[in-house]
Amino acid sequence: MDLNRKKFAVLDLTHGGIPIAKSLAAAGNEVSGIDVYGTVKPETLLELEEKYGIHCSKTPLPVSGFDLIVAPVHLDSAYPMLIEAREHGKDILSHHEIVGEILNGDSRLSGIKTVEVTGVKAKTSTASLLAHMLSRKFEVVLHTSRGLEYWKEGSSSLIYKGLSITPGSILVAVEKAFEAGIRPNFFIVEISIGGTGTADLGILTTLTPDYGIANNTALASEAKLQLVKHAKPGSTLLINAGAKKALKAAKKDQIKVITFKDPFGNQLSETQGQIVDFVLETGSRTLALSVPSEFVTSSDLPGPDRLSGSTDLSGSTDLSGSTDLSGSTDLSGSTDLSNSANLSGLLMQTGSTELQASPTTSGSCIRFLHRGKEILSASLRPGYNVSAYRTAFVAAAAAALELGIEPEAVISVIEGFGGLSGRMQEKEMNGISLIDNSNSGMDILSAEKALDYALLKKKDEKKKNIILVLGEEASQVCEGLPPELVQGFVNKFGTKCKQVILVGERMKAVNGKNISYAWNLPEGLSKASEFAGGEDIILSSVKCFR
Repeated sequence: MDLNRKKFAVLDLTHGGIPIAKSLAAAGNEVSGIDVYGTVKPETLLELEEKYGIHCSKTPLPVSGFDLIVAPVHLDSAYPMLIEAREHGKDILSHHEIVGEILNGDSRLSGIKTVEVTGVKAKTSTASLLAHMLSRKFEVVLHTSRGLEYWKEGSSSLIYKGLSITPGSILVAVEKAFEAGIRPNFFIVEISIGGTGTADLGILTTLTPDYGIANNTALASEAKLQLVKHAKPGSTLLINAGAKKALKAAKKDQIKVITFKDPFGNQLSETQGQIVDFVLETGSRTLALSVPSEFVTSSDLPGPDRLSGSTDLSGSTDLSGSTDLSGSTDLSGSTDLSNSANLSGLLMQTGSTELQASPTTSGSCIRFLHRGKEILSASLRPGYNVSAYRTAFVAAAAAALELGIEPEAVISVIEGFGGLSGRMQEKEMNGISLIDNSNSGMDILSAEKALDYALLKKKDEKKKNIILVLGEEASQVCEGLPPELVQGFVNKFGTKCKQVILVGERMKAVNGKNISYAWNLPEGLSKASEFAGGEDIILSSVKCFR
């Protein structure tokens, strides 16, 4: 598509529209930006006008003056400019589509492979694990809700922080990386509600639980199918086997499709009888590594010393003190992605008896099967809820193997993994046990699962009480945490907690016993520490950017 000398209307400057408008204006187009929600500061709009020549409006404009309308997939289809555009047959491009067109025209990206990760759950974890795995062989720039990171040889550094995962933010991420003088082998981007059509590898983590967008006039699952429907010829799609509509949409020429699943997904029954490429299983058996020929090089073959269990495959890089990418609310002081685990216990397959273990506990092991044959397994560190990462483990491992990473490197990363800040990671705060489940993707279902995990921990470790911090720091974060759902949660589960601290202005409408309120996450955690004793558990489930 020719993006030069056209008249564009870019709708929604709040959710990624500003970098899109700037890029289009820089390419020589006449651009108008519409502040659909009226949330952009006047000084920002003035800067767009004066510095970039972008006409800004807080009210709808007649579509007759534009060649193309650019709107996010989540915008209400009843917005006046969209109605008028459809009536007059004007072309409407999604933010994802226009970003794809802009990226296709960026010659600096020539020769750089891109990976896009979308889905309802496990996007950040999948992208982060994959970046760590790929960095054992390549240089990687990773863009997620945790920040823009540079990965090399198993270590990461922060390039920039403060970007969202809207499609428009990819444009900023690319600019920031090049400004830092980095030209990676891979760009990995977490992207909300779809794909741009530029990815060499597109990963769809989950389509469930589905939810309404565009004022409930559309489903998020349909919008996420952009990753599939716009996939470029010659690219590869890695799709959750339970995402039936995605698999159906992926049946097209010149696209390679790989599937994956874990045994605890809520769509497992739908995949019975289906041949799935990569499968994750859990257990607590003797570790095994059995790599099929398509994944083996001569250097991968084990010698006698490796059968004895004496070889250390872990490498020496320790990331436990690496740059904190989690934001000011991280209580751990670092994001632990250490690869210092010793893999000396790896044995070739011995046929030893498999013992069942709870999928919610770490300290057990996970195994990966490729079309029914075990290809690798890894023991897991304690300190986080494994079940929260099962999709990420199998998706990241499958992607890494597909992109040429050796099995040993995949195992090393998983064995050294200690959870991501804000994603069911266990910590201590002032000597009190803390389960950290506060992140941008947190929803009421995630809060329920986190409480279940906390209750199990309370029983197993003979803890006394649970102090719950629940809510949102901003209602704009991925459509917020609806107060009515929080009210239902409190009504159903509130009595299981000694104290419930609700975070955010909108949560003041929620009532119940033993409830107090906080403005933000740090204040909520501070109040929780006042209520908690040394034998209690603080559970943090706040929707926020970290």
